[in-house]
Amino acid sequence: MRLEIKKIGINGEGIGYFKRMPVFINGCFPGEIVEVELTEKGKYFTGSLKKIIKKSNRRVKPLCPYQNSCGGCALMPLKYSEQLFYKKQLVEEALLKYAGYKGQVDKTVGCKNFFNYRNKCNLPIVDDNGKLANAMYKTGSNKPVIIEDCLLHDKKIEAIRKKVLEVLNAHHYPVYDNKVKEGVRHLVIRGFDNEYQLVLVTGKETISTEIITELENIRGLVSIYQGINTQKNPVKMMPDTLKLLSGEKTINMQLNDYYFKLSPQAFFQLNSETAGNIYEAVNELITEKTGTIVEAFCGIGAISLYLHDRADKVIGIDLDESAIKNARENCWLNEINNVEFIAEDASKALRNIVKSDDIDVLVVDPPRTGLSDDFLKTVMSVDIEKIVYVSCNPATLAKNLDVLQKKYEIKLVRPFDMFPNTPLVEVLVLLVRK
Repeated sequence: MRLEIKKIGINGEGIGYFKRMPVFINGCFPGEIVEVELTEKGKYFTGSLKKIIKKSNRRVKPLCPYQNSCGGCALMPLKYSEQLFYKKQLVEEALLKYAGYKGQVDKTVGCKNFFNYRNKCNLPIVDDNGKLANAMYKTGSNKPVIIEDCLLHDKKIEAIRKKVLEVLNAHHYPVYDNKVKEGVRHLVIRGFDNEYQLVLVTGKETISTEIITELENIRGLVSIYQGINTQKNPVKMMPDTLKLLSGEKTINMQLNDYYFKLSPQAFFQLNSETAGNIYEAVNELITEKTGTIVEAFCGIGAISLYLHDRADKVIGIDLDESAIKNARENCWLNEINNVEFIAEDASKALRNIVKSDDIDVLVVDPPRTGLSDDFLKTVMSVDIEKIVYVSCNPATLAKNLDVLQKKYEIKLVRPFDMFPNTPLVEVLVLLVRK
């Protein structure tokens, strides 16, 4: 049947309506008329796109040949200005649906570089006619799509990725076999400027000296690790314990006026440009110097360091001990002496801090699951003047704001485009105590 697409869903799919029920269809955009085959899913339908009868004038030809088959860049066929518009709309809809918020949402802050912006690649390795190749899994499935190039990755990361595969294939390195628990299964490369770090996730085997030596000769590769993971269906592919095969333990990066060292396990935003924009925006929201600022889920301490001159004392909290180790090193590296870091559960640490300190500003940057009920309960039980919330998931953000609004007023909502060409959006929110 034919349907008119009315809006975009949270995963970048087009949404039309049949019998007042939503129909989710990949590969189409608002204003388009499409021919689809429907499948009923209970309270909604999915549509298999057969033909676009009327195309949107906002549609462009995607530069990536894998865009349709991979599905990771669902918004790539849209003009970039339209991508930013729809991300703002997604935030507005989530806040209205889950928090009843009808206030202003700022325009989405875009990127200068909406290609080649990712400072990290994290890809499975599959067998391609007897050779190792990288793949991405088609959205919503476990079907691998072999890729030659990814337009989102930093160009130097792509060059190193291809060289690593060349070395492994020259030595006939096998793809991972779960029966014998050997072979390479995942490739992780992260880097900035001219320093790049490689993690080969493999089975239980020892990587030969010859392979390590050839990898050392790849230009820009300064750190080589091996991570052993023999779990059949691991939730997390990179193991907590890694073995340094060659080079430096950490890599260096500079973001605006600050310097950082990163270990392979430490979290850092995948888009350095947008990360810097968000950190500067957080800094600007704290207009006067205050007493104590606490950053929960601080990772390597980037925001805490950015805020060091906004308070007498800054305390960063994260459960990841390797990230906290990096954060303390980064504090020393930047010669900052009024910031401290705690490796502990955020709720527990916050309860301990308020016993001896009055928290003037709380900054939170939680994972996609948002703030836990326990953490929200702790926040609501103490008197904090300002909360700055950085979110990577508008839905969980809105659900958390629904709780926080009982005590706090939303003063600012500003989306940032952390992942151009994808439906993902980062959101910065300022809350002030009523």
